Amino acid sequence: MNKILFGDCRTLMAQMIQEGLKAQTCVTSPPYFGLRDYGVDGQLGLESTVDEYVQNMVEVFRLVRELLHEDGTLWLNLGDSYAGSGRGMTRTGLNDGKNPKTKGLILPKQNAAQSNLKPKDLIGIPWKVAFALQADGWYLRQDIIWHKPNPMPGLFYNSELNDFRNL
Repeated sequence: MNKILFGDCRTLMAQMIQEGLKAQTCVTSPPYFGLRDYGVDGQLGLESTVDEYVQNMVEVFRLVRELLHEDGTLWLNLGDSYAGSGRGMTRTGLNDGKNPKTKGLILPKQNAAQSNLKPKDLIGIPWKVAFALQADGWYLRQDIIWHKPNPMPGLFYNSELNDFRNL
């Protein structure tokens, strides 16, 4: 069955579970924490804290686990974010439509004081999600590096170019 479904993954997966559908593999890249506003209320990625984001990811992947066959696999591409001071660039102007690379971009909501991180610290979201999923019963079988030779440059003058993703 080849079918494209459009909507909130939580709603769609609940419907699929109710219909008794099963999948062998899930390959996904959920919205990264605090990096883009898709203009939809209740969207994933715009939570107030990293902990709330991680909990939402655990809830999403509980649905994925219900959809997967017993021997099914999950391939998760999840990017990271940096802690901010809360005093940096404003969110206004990033989505002014003048630069397609920044359209919809926002600055991370996670401020350093709120998370016990120093400003500019890498938050470690992929690890936090991986460990939370392990605690929820998932098996972490492999950390695969996806090398991206032409990554999008960082927004900040002193940020490193991130040319890989952990899968």
